[in-house]
Amino acid sequence: MELKTLDIFCEIIDNYGDIGVVYRTAKELQKIFPKSKIRVFLNRLDEFKKINSQVLDLPSQNIDGIEYITFDYLRDNANELLTAQVIIEAFGCQIPEEYMEIAYDNSELLINLEYLSAEDWIEDFHLQSSPLGRGKLKKVFFMPGFTEKSGGVIADSNYLERIQRVLENKEFYEKKYLSDIEDRENKIVGTLFSYEKNFTPLLEDLKKLDKDVVILAMGEKTQDSLRKILKNFSIEDFRNSLKYGKIEIRFLNFLNQEEYEELINIVDFNFVRGEDSFIRAVLTGKPYMWHIYCQEEYAHMDKIEGFLDKYRRVIENFSDEDFLLNMEKFFKDYNFRKENSLELGKESYLYFFENLAKIEKYNTIFRDFLIQKCNLINKLKDFIEKH
Repeated sequence: MELKTLDIFCEIIDNYGDIGVVYRTAKELQKIFPKSKIRVFLNRLDEFKKINSQVLDLPSQNIDGIEYITFDYLRDNANELLTAQVIIEAFGCQIPEEYMEIAYDNSELLINLEYLSAEDWIEDFHLQSSPLGRGKLKKVFFMPGFTEKSGGVIADSNYLERIQRVLENKEFYEKKYLSDIEDRENKIVGTLFSYEKNFTPLLEDLKKLDKDVVILAMGEKTQDSLRKILKNFSIEDFRNSLKYGKIEIRFLNFLNQEEYEELINIVDFNFVRGEDSFIRAVLTGKPYMWHIYCQEEYAHMDKIEGFLDKYRRVIENFSDEDFLLNMEKFFKDYNFRKENSLELGKESYLYFFENLAKIEKYNTIFRDFLIQKCNLINKLKDFIEKH
């Protein structure tokens, strides 16, 4: 049976990752199912407006062939809007009751698209169904992950094509984003995007390198963290950029989704946070560090351990044990926190920055594995077509 209609629901809480994932998933599904009517329902628009300049303060609007509708508008017009054949509930959000009352008897498949996880248990849970207790609607859990038996990661063609375009026109994009960095080829340049964190160890270790470093700091939490700790350092400037010895830190304005994706593919490393920017960084193949959101009782460290286990499985036949042990230690030390705060950590950055070429070599192997074997978009397409 041909897929005629598909609805995606997203409840944005306090970050850009949720809408980032949903936005690119909707665009990709539109390419895969060009004859289908696709709608995205959002609880609010503020974050969406940040990552897409086309978004207006309208309760219902069409952007590039996809209709974006607010929850409030849906609640007031549920009987006119009706429901879709297939519904994607992103990250366990609460679909408005007015919609669900109609969907139980009129829709066919509800896919609960969960958050990315690297823990082993998700393989058993992936594609498991859950009874809804009424109507003909069936609910299935779709579990993103880093293995072939999981739901995979979002390696959408839009982004992969953008990566190729940037690589083929690197000079143009370096001029677009990095043209005012003097002697660029002899400097290490990278992005820094984090939750609250004490970056004193980073600054101290970068001082020990034999190259100058330019850090492009993005996001309020990153920039506020740097400003708080830099009060204790002797700096030359403190507006949109500053100089601390051989380290230059630039405070960037907010970039939309496409600009961010272009930038992280022309720098030398990316420190990222959350799920969406992490997968974007992984798919560059460049050196990266993941700042995961802290959870109670250090539950976030289980996810770090899970990711490192999957990474090791893919590259251990190509790499050496010393490399794996050093990178595993760095990931764990960087993220071992009781809460997101300016608590001083014990991580050392030297191995990372002294081995960028080696890290990129192995990260590229891992990237290629994910694209070929763990592409969430392909898995989602196959599942929808089958069911």
